[in-house]
Amino acid sequence: MKGQTKALGRLERIARLKSDIEMRRFSAFRSHLVEARARMMQIEQELAAIHQSDAAFSVSEARLTNALACEKIRDLLAAEEEVRRLLPGFEAARGRALREFGRAEALNSLRKSSIVEA
Repeated sequence: MKGQTKALGRLERIARLKSDIEMRRFSAFRSHLVEARARMMQIEQELAAIHQSDAAFSVSEARLTNALACEKIRDLLAAEEEVRRLLPGFEAARGRALREFGRAEALNSLRKSSIVEA
């Protein structure tokens, strides 16, 4: 029984290392996704601010406002595309991290029950 407990301990350590690697990968994806969503919100706020002007303006000012709005919309579309591009990798990284964490926890539980039985 003692040999089995040691083997489970070694497997648990390996599983914890794998879990840590996958958690770091997931964390990196998450931070990129959070940054991309924050950029989207910032651009949306800037776009709303452009259209919130209550003052009367000339045709040239309207053209300038329209050009700024077009630029912000292009930026927003690019940010949305970045989020769409990141989501599949984010979901895959989250799944791998959950699986590896679960594996490490299962091995920990098996090792502890092996110690109790010994």
